[in-house]
Amino acid sequence: MKATYNHITISLVLLFMLSFCSDLSGQSVDDLLSGDFNFKASSHVVGTSMFHWYGFYTGQVSGPWVPVDGRSSWTGNAAFFKIMVKQAMAANIDVLYVHLIPHMDQQRINLFHALFELRQEGYAIPKVAPFFDPVITYDLEGANVDVNTVAGKDNFIGHYIRFFEQYYSQNTDDYAYDFLYSIDGRVVLDSWHVHLNLINYDLLTRFDVESRLEDALAIDHPIFYDGIHMITTAISPTFTFTDERMHQFEVHEYYIEKSHNGIVSAQIKPDYWDQNVRTSGYLLKRDGGSHYTTAWNNIGSTVKRIYIESFNEYDEGSGIFAAKPDEIFRTGLNPSNTDIWSSTGDSYEYIKATATGAAAFNDDVAMDSKILWHNIPDEMYPGDTYSATLVMRNEGNTQWNNATDFKFGQQDSDPTIFGSNRYSINDSQNEIPEYGGIFNDRPITFDLQIVAPINEGVCVNHYGMLPEGVAWIGEILLKTITVSTSAVRRTTLGVDDFNLRNQFKFYPNPVKSDGKLHINGEFKKNDKITLLNILGSKIIEQKIQRDQKMLI
Repeated sequence: MKATYNHITISLVLLFMLSFCSDLSGQSVDDLLSGDFNFKASSHVVGTSMFHWYGFYTGQVSGPWVPVDGRSSWTGNAAFFKIMVKQAMAANIDVLYVHLIPHMDQQRINLFHALFELRQEGYAIPKVAPFFDPVITYDLEGANVDVNTVAGKDNFIGHYIRFFEQYYSQNTDDYAYDFLYSIDGRVVLDSWHVHLNLINYDLLTRFDVESRLEDALAIDHPIFYDGIHMITTAISPTFTFTDERMHQFEVHEYYIEKSHNGIVSAQIKPDYWDQNVRTSGYLLKRDGGSHYTTAWNNIGSTVKRIYIESFNEYDEGSGIFAAKPDEIFRTGLNPSNTDIWSSTGDSYEYIKATATGAAAFNDDVAMDSKILWHNIPDEMYPGDTYSATLVMRNEGNTQWNNATDFKFGQQDSDPTIFGSNRYSINDSQNEIPEYGGIFNDRPITFDLQIVAPINEGVCVNHYGMLPEGVAWIGEILLKTITVSTSAVRRTTLGVDDFNLRNQFKFYPNPVKSDGKLHINGEFKKNDKITLLNILGSKIIEQKIQRDQKMLI
């Protein structure tokens, strides 16, 4: 049968080899990178310490609470840290105080790379701040440091510089500074027990620190022109210019507050159990999580900062990571003591309890959303169907899932509905079985089928998230779609659809690695073949030079 088309336009979907996928979708690898807000002195902030000294058989190995995948899964690579960060995000944690252990720099770099990968995937990760441990650092270096000398100042502040250089080496985009923890525009530094290893610590000045950070970093990263916000321990002697003080690995209490410079912080601790590494050690029991929940319920009305001790400190047993509720690891030092991880046998006991407590404390709203990216077309041919993609991020404390009837869709009040006006969440995907739902600052991708009406016209559509039957939440995408016979045909026709018309045949399906597509049909001289990707962008165009039965 002779082809009746003078100009044949074919929209191809998933016919090219895998390396072309991002081009076909129209989304580049960095399209989901975005900026974020920064905290003020008045903000309610939930933070925790994030340890990085892990490997298969290195770093901390003797904790009583066994991770859900076993201690050997704590490899210290980027994939491991992505799991750690996701667990922290599911707990509604705002800030990670990242340790500065010198002999495990690569693990810290792996953490920073994990943060970047998550940001590329659309996550609004927790902020990070350096947690400097002078005791371990200078014990390893073999000498204390006099910070009343130029060399001593350079040495001490050099560790912070190294931290930021490593962070920026992995987070190279324009939004990277947004994910450094800052207060009123000043970068946060955290120091622990400075009096033990820093000689003349009380003579160190703010200028000593700020000027060195500025000289080393500010040309490339202007945030370091604006000064620092220094956090130190609550009890031990410390610098004279400290902005904030909080209890950090100082006391065995489930809950304790500290006020300094008008900022009230509170430490919340799930337990402490160091009897695998010390004799006789100390045991502050979890008792199934009851003390931890009580601590969250007792937060004072003036508290602005919560410090959880800790997220994944291991040997001392204080972590809130997901652990096996029915397994305790014991060395021979203190073999008889025992405790209960969760009264309900829940591996995620402390992640869930933290998420609930943080939601009641932080400054986020319960339900909010942000649209990160979409490829819904501007124009469509009447009656055509277009396969579109939209990436949405949860920006509120309430998790999204199908069980609670959260959906993406087009608003019912629109005059014309372009296909289905509701898209459900699959509760077996997006790690919902692990975390319970799409948690705060996590993205989710929706695959849409946009169906144009048969009548021409200009349609203004509204897309967004809602818990069904409640209200639309967060950002609403206002999208104008022009339906016209002059529009590029947006119908997404696969190979089989064309074969059904008995007009053209395509092979191989899918296209092999050589990238060649064979089109078999009857063409006349001056017919034109145009291949478009899913967005309607032209890939190739070829004019038929003579009558023929096959185009290769």
